[in-house]
Amino acid sequence: MVVHGWYTCPKCHKGIQKVTGNTVLYGTPVYCRKCRREWWPTIFMGQEITGNLPEFKMK
Repeated sequence: MVVHGWYTCPKCHKGIQKVTGNTVLYGTPVYCRKCRREWWPTIFMGQEITGNLPEFKMK
């Protein structure tokens, strides 16, 4: 979940990763030090994508 420019931990709601308007994060683990869990968010253009993911085609 992205709140005020930070990806926050879904469990404890602590800001753990800075997100800007052009941030793309896919297949990268993000670790929360507070609750000691690892999350794998999909962020495209500063917003978290849930549900059906877009297909990235390589040429």
